[in-house]
Amino acid sequence: MLSKEKPFYYYQKMGTICLTIIAAGVVTAILVYTKAVLIPLVISIFLYTILMQMTRLLHNKLSFPKWLAVAVSIIVFLAFFTAIVLFTVNSVGGFLKGAELYKENLLGTAADLISRAQAHGIDIDKTSILSYLKELPVFNWLKNFGGKLFSLISNSTLIMLFIIFFLLGGKKTPPITNETIKEMMNNVSIYLSVKTITSLATGLIIAIILLVFKVKLALLFALFAFLLNFIPSVGSIIAVLLPVPVLFLQFGLGGHLCLIVGLLTATEFIIGNLIEPRFLGDGMDLHPAVVIASLIFWGLVWGVPGAFLSVPITASVKIILSKIKHTRPVAELLAGRLPH
Repeated sequence: MLSKEKPFYYYQKMGTICLTIIAAGVVTAILVYTKAVLIPLVISIFLYTILMQMTRLLHNKLSFPKWLAVAVSIIVFLAFFTAIVLFTVNSVGGFLKGAELYKENLLGTAADLISRAQAHGIDIDKTSILSYLKELPVFNWLKNFGGKLFSLISNSTLIMLFIIFFLLGGKKTPPITNETIKEMMNNVSIYLSVKTITSLATGLIIAIILLVFKVKLALLFALFAFLLNFIPSVGSIIAVLLPVPVLFLQFGLGGHLCLIVGLLTATEFIIGNLIEPRFLGDGMDLHPAVVIASLIFWGLVWGVPGAFLSVPITASVKIILSKIKHTRPVAELLAGRLPH
C-alpha cells in the first residue's frame, strides 16, 4: 500500500515545486515591468514605518496632539529632503569651481608617475597619455550626473507625496490586528530605525574627517556614506572608495590620501561591525549568504533602489513564509537553519 502511494506523493511534490518556480518567474517579471511605480511606493512604505515611530514617540511620550505629531514628522522629513538637495547642489557647484585645479593636479601626478616608471626602464608614451587626460570629458560626466540627479529628485518628490498621504491618512486607518503584518512592520521599523541612526553617525563622522582635511565634496561624500550604509556589506566598501579619486586629484599619492582612507575605513568598520550589531541583535534573522544573494537579486530586478531595499524586503518575505506550513522550511533556510 505504501509503495503505491509514494509515486503520487512524489509527483504532487514535483508539481508544487514546478508551480512555485513558474510563479516566482511571473512575479519577478511583474516586479521588473512595474518598478517605476513600485519602487517609490515600497520606499515610501519603509520610510513611513520610521516616521510612524517618530509620530508615536511625540504623541505617546511627549504628549503632543496627534495632528501636531504628524505635522512635526512631515516637517522633519521635508527639511531632511531639502538639506540633501542643497548639499548635493552646493557640493557639485564647489567641485566645478575647482575643476581646473584638479585637472592640473591630475596631470602633474600622472607626469610624475610616468617619469618614475621611465626611470625604471618602463617604456610609456608620456605625450599621448597626458593629451588623453587633458581631453577627459569631465563636463559630460557631470552633465549625465545632473540628469540622474534630476531623475532622483523627481522620484524623491513622488516618495515624499506618498509619505505625506500615508501620514495624513493614518488617523483614518483602523489599527493593524494581523499578527504577521504587525511582526513585519515591527521588524522593518527596528531595522530601519537602527540603520538610520548608525548611518547618520557614520555620515557625520565622515563629514568631520573630510572637512578637517578640507576635502572637496566633503558633504556630498558624507551624504553618500549615509545612503550607502543601507546597502549590506558592499555599501560600506563603496563609501570608503568613493572619495579616493577626489583625494588623489586634490592631494596626489602620499600620506594625506592614506591617512584619510584609513580613518574612513576605521569609521565604517567600528560602526558597521562593532556598534550596529549590538543594537540590532539578531537583526532580521537572515543568514549572511542570504543577505548577499538578496542583494544580487533585488539589484538585478530594481537596480540601486533594490540594493537599498533588499534586506527589509527579504526579511518581510521570510516572515510570511514562516507563517505558512508548507513554506516554513524555506523560511528556516533563509535564516541559516536546516529544517527538521
